[in-house]
Amino acid sequence: MTPWEVAVAQADVTGHLILYTQAPIVKKLRVRGVLPGPAGAPTVRIALGRRKATVTDLLTIYEIPLLHRQEEVLLPWEAVSRVRHEAGEVRFYSGGQVDHVFGTPLIELSEEVPGEDLLEDRAHTLLTALNCPVPGYEEREKAESLLVGFLYLSEGRMRLYVRHQGDPEVVACDVRLAEAGPAVIAEVFSASRERELFEEPGDDPHCTAVLDLTH
Repeated sequence: MTPWEVAVAQADVTGHLILYTQAPIVKKLRVRGVLPGPAGAPTVRIALGRRKATVTDLLTIYEIPLLHRQEEVLLPWEAVSRVRHEAGEVRFYSGGQVDHVFGTPLIELSEEVPGEDLLEDRAHTLLTALNCPVPGYEEREKAESLLVGFLYLSEGRMRLYVRHQGDPEVVACDVRLAEAGPAVIAEVFSASRERELFEEPGDDPHCTAVLDLTH
């Protein structure tokens, strides 16, 4: 996969998983972050936690390859299925499958599992397609900028991971949710091109720079 193909696939999964920040993806767990693979790796990381969990109290982060063994791109509903399958019951993993990021267990999933496409998922796809169509894969390929991930931070903030066409680096923009109106939304893609405003990412391996928009 080219760097931009990775970004498009990442954005596709991110867009689909936004639904599960507002409703449980499995049991009482919600998606509290979707993270791009470090250093452009063709993987997606899905962070789970309780309804109000932030980066400091996530339960698990699952890493899934964006490319199947058959060289096919991971579909968003397949990512949902993988997470449901793994988080739906107690499982035991080998030491080689488990790492840590943000102090949270990071579990690498490599084997494919049977799909689980629920009627609720079909209903959401139908209703959103009719009411507010989301960008398709081809539209994202042509986009100048993409949202490739997000993460709930503490103190009412959120980190937005952004990629620009022709730039292999991921820039993270921190925003305050209470102030995230039209002005901030418009600023995310434009300000994330201004390198003089960049700060070091600290302990976040999913981006090369952070931009503080919590003003």
